[in-house]
Amino acid sequence: MSSINEISRIMMKHVIKLWMAIIVLSVPAGMAQAKVKPGTPIRISLQQRTPSDLDPGGYLITSRIENWQPAETAIIICDMWDRHWCNDATARVAEIAPAMNEVLAIARDKGVKIVHAPSDCLNFYNDHPARKAARKYKDKKIAALADGSKLPSEENAVWPVDQSDEGCENAECKPHTAWSRQIDALTVEDQDLISDSGAEIGAYFRKKGIKNVILVGVHTNMCVIGRSFGLRAMKRMGMNVVLMRDMTDLMYNHAMAPYVDHFSGLDLMVEYIETYVCPSIVSTDFTGKKQFKFAGDTRKRIAFLTAESEYRANQRLPEFAHELTLKNIHSDFAVGLPLMGEAKKDADAKVKAEYAAYGMPIDTDGKSPFPTRHNLENLQILNDADLAVIFIRRRALEPEKLAQIKAYVASGRPILGLRTASHAFDAKGNVPREGGAIVTAAEKTDDYLAQWPELDKEVWGGNYQGHYGHLNTGTDVSLVPGMENHPLLQGVTPFNSPNWLYQNRPLRTGKAQVLLLGSNPGVPNEPVMWTNGKNVIYTSLGHWDDWKIESFRRLMFNTVNYLLNQ
Repeated sequence: MSSINEISRIMMKHVIKLWMAIIVLSVPAGMAQAKVKPGTPIRISLQQRTPSDLDPGGYLITSRIENWQPAETAIIICDMWDRHWCNDATARVAEIAPAMNEVLAIARDKGVKIVHAPSDCLNFYNDHPARKAARKYKDKKIAALADGSKLPSEENAVWPVDQSDEGCENAECKPHTAWSRQIDALTVEDQDLISDSGAEIGAYFRKKGIKNVILVGVHTNMCVIGRSFGLRAMKRMGMNVVLMRDMTDLMYNHAMAPYVDHFSGLDLMVEYIETYVCPSIVSTDFTGKKQFKFAGDTRKRIAFLTAESEYRANQRLPEFAHELTLKNIHSDFAVGLPLMGEAKKDADAKVKAEYAAYGMPIDTDGKSPFPTRHNLENLQILNDADLAVIFIRRRALEPEKLAQIKAYVASGRPILGLRTASHAFDAKGNVPREGGAIVTAAEKTDDYLAQWPELDKEVWGGNYQGHYGHLNTGTDVSLVPGMENHPLLQGVTPFNSPNWLYQNRPLRTGKAQVLLLGSNPGVPNEPVMWTNGKNVIYTSLGHWDDWKIESFRRLMFNTVNYLLNQ
């Protein structure tokens, strides 16, 4: 009997080991980021809005990867006080603090310097080693740059929220000094730094060779951006500064312009910072977990997945998302390279310079001059998404990333495909992992990135076979007779699209309900928009100039409302 128990014990031990191995292999790329040796470079995914060369006044949402040395990196915690004069602000600080402390603990273990900056209450820390350490550092040149006033890049920018009432939604709260220290939920270690002086902090950074600075804390539209150690001041000091956009809050009363939900106000402020001040990141880069969300943020959430180089999706989708924010719908972006991913072998110097600006290597071995286009960042946004929007063209991804997308589709949650989504993950040939993919796993992995050419048939029910050609006359779009009263077509009238017409006949699904037809001279009408069941919609429209057409814009708003409110 004892030998049988021993055999059972050994078998169970091996089963547990097997399951642990499966769990490790199943973790998406980046999820193991938190458990690495101190000194190992930290993979940071930066999101920013950059001016468009093709559309003056327009901005592109971009993503780039940087590998930061921990010894050259610091996190500044701005004004996470034990109590704020606004009760709502106090409650949100208490809610976010435990999640923030986890980020700080992981960063500290990696070798990142943690700087606590609870303004106006440093007397509490007079005898703390972290406070004594900060007092030692002075630099007149740095002190002159510790200025939180607006940057030249903000000269013509419009401030996104009206905070003239100090931003508290509780009329019973009145401004006063309510704080005495930093909130206890944030651990302060002896090796940390404590200071509310940009001059001290900047001098310490220069002396210690710190050049990468992350701001967390509150409030984004006031202290985080404007303190002497805030985003603007760090920018003036020449720091590679970023905002951790899910580890912050703002002071805003929704009864003030632009009259949106509190958290939509925060989204608008983050958008402003990404456009005029500096990039942003999310805590996922440190924790490997999905990004933080306040419990009170009950808005619907859209995950925009965009990686293509023909239709300016990385400009038009953020513009659309901005309007959705004003309707209190939250948008996140998983972004691939927005540049010349489909460039030919003899790409000119300008294209190479653009890629170099994004920190991406150029491979000109004759096989694939721009393999690094096979990239998509921040797919953790799918975890909380109520709707996924895909506008991607011929990308291959790490298998674990594609598995995240397939898992979303399998969940049955709503999904919208735009234009090139029919061939989103059909790269037309094998793509080696060396093509810019970053492999963090130690175990043996596939030599090639993963693709999903069956997406068109399996999800959209489409039958993409190319297009009829570029016509100066564009494509005439009409409503299918009998569909005029469909909720997706409310307010939509026939229009002319600059798109070249996709060939999709016959559709490969028995559930399709075609809503719009496209016509070109001398060819059969083609379906250009249809549903495939109640939660799946695809349209082959999506040219950058479609977004200027009122009927198309109405169509897109109708589609989002329809899918979010099933």
